[in-house]
Amino acid sequence: MNKKPCLLFVGPMQLPIPSEKGAVEEIIWQTAKRLKTNYSVYIFNPVERNILSMTLKTTVLLMHKLSTCIIHSHNLFASIMLTQRKLKWRHIITLHYPPNIAKSEIRKKLVLVLLKYLASHRTIITVPSWHIKNYLLTAGLRNVVFIPNGVDTLLFSPAKRSEEFREKFLGDKELLLVSVGRIHPEKNQLTLVKAIKDLIYNYYINNFRLILIGPRSGTHIKSKESLYYRILIDYIKKYKLEHYIIFLELPRREQVAQVLASSDLYIHPSIVEAAPLAVLEAMASKLPIIAFDLPFYKYYLINLYNSLLIPINRRFLTSAILMLIEDNVLRTKIAENSYNMAAQHFSWDNVAQQYSLLYEILQQ
Repeated sequence: MNKKPCLLFVGPMQLPIPSEKGAVEEIIWQTAKRLKTNYSVYIFNPVERNILSMTLKTTVLLMHKLSTCIIHSHNLFASIMLTQRKLKWRHIITLHYPPNIAKSEIRKKLVLVLLKYLASHRTIITVPSWHIKNYLLTAGLRNVVFIPNGVDTLLFSPAKRSEEFREKFLGDKELLLVSVGRIHPEKNQLTLVKAIKDLIYNYYINNFRLILIGPRSGTHIKSKESLYYRILIDYIKKYKLEHYIIFLELPRREQVAQVLASSDLYIHPSIVEAAPLAVLEAMASKLPIIAFDLPFYKYYLINLYNSLLIPINRRFLTSAILMLIEDNVLRTKIAENSYNMAAQHFSWDNVAQQYSLLYEILQQ
């Protein structure tokens, strides 16, 4: 009987795996558990805040325990440390965010330098976005493979729709709008709230409620409510929108899945993304998507097919919401396309198979 090849996932070391909140942690967990049939799978992810401690632990604990293994890292600093010893490993790193969104020019250049160093040690870079791939190719890297993120199509499903939930949150309204993301300026909820105000005061549309799902601290860590959240609340109170906008902090994915499946329209006003799981979860829940036309969405969202992609502008956002509120036929068509696309291309089984093919090539 042949021994299964070894596959080691190195996590971001910020949240435990599995995690109800971490996107990268979810990607690792969903992929790893689907690969256990063909691989001896290990996950190394001690939760650390100190980079030096993290990298030292990675080096000491891993290098002396496994001699021949495929390393799939989701941590740039750990990957650098793992190249310091000449072991019989093939090394993959998944880069979830493009360097060009970093606020610091020094950080952008540093990430590219580190990636080129890894490439010189035969490290394969996988990315969940065509935008990231094109950026890295332009920067001179050639060992870049696009593999999309996925979604749990059993958990996020229109079958989770709850009429009881709709009755509770709709009240006297007809449509539920929903958006998922931490309360943060990059997620741009303020523009969405302003668009809601415009719908009510300029177009006299008031047959809906909007649910905003996400931690109010703006991070995954429990802390005081953020200044950005207080700005949102002040704006909502100023224009008397309390009857139309609901904030929910949901600790479990099952709860998010129920809200999505019970809603009618998903709005993602974010201005900085890589390949958001929230959008895929909305697609799998059979929701039409409204989002700003960002390069990060290429391959995931197609305008007028499974989404409305609009310029980053409050007026366009208001018009897109108005269009899908008023046009039930278009809303239903886009929702059907979203659901079919998620099922056919973005299930975790599909994503795990693509990684498995890459691992097989590395073993040859």
